[in-house]
Amino acid sequence: MKVLAIIPARGGSKGVPLKNIKKLNGKPLIKYTIDAAKKSKLLNRIIVSTDNEKIASLAKKYGAEVPFTRPKKISGSQSTQFQVVKHALDFLKTQKYFPDIVVLLQPTSPFRRKKIIDDSITKLIKSKATCVVSVMPMKQHPYASFWIKNGMLKPFKKDFDSHGIRQKRPILYYPTGSVYTFFAKNILQYKSIYGPKMKPIVEDESSLDIDTPLDFFICEMVSKHGKNKNKF
Repeated sequence: MKVLAIIPARGGSKGVPLKNIKKLNGKPLIKYTIDAAKKSKLLNRIIVSTDNEKIASLAKKYGAEVPFTRPKKISGSQSTQFQVVKHALDFLKTQKYFPDIVVLLQPTSPFRRKKIIDDSITKLIKSKATCVVSVMPMKQHPYASFWIKNGMLKPFKKDFDSHGIRQKRPILYYPTGSVYTFFAKNILQYKSIYGPKMKPIVEDESSLDIDTPLDFFICEMVSKHGKNKNKF
């Protein structure tokens, strides 16, 4: 099977400028993801989708392909995963290449656990799912959340009081960003990377995602002083 990794790495970032190549413990952030992809036994092609020349240059240096420049119109903060993947697949199709499976790897998730990429590919193939997504249990539960309306707090759930005890809340999960693994035909068939049947890969607290300078600082401390520091 043709299994393609797409690493989306736009140049613009309001929280951390050029965060995809900002150094984390001495290594550009994107290198963690490229290295993880290169260790996979099931991926057979790795590309980076970027609109930035510096990111493209580093990506090539570390062993990824950069076969195109991502258009500015799908490189903004409102651009979707679907748009980025569809553009990549449309371009590759003109080069007579269309994968069976796509693994979307966000460079803002540097601490993927070992083998999660191959585990996600294997789970997708063996199951009847259309997509496999890495997730983690939510700590800040939405049932214990509020809206702000007219300057006043309003419970997100009307029966807010009944969800005051953490153990009574249903366990909910959110995507970590480590892996989104799906059949490429989803883009054509469902106009989505997910499709109707999503399988989880549940991660633990070591899966961190970088959006802000504080996130970057936390990841820096984990990579230098965490119990698994030698892995990074």
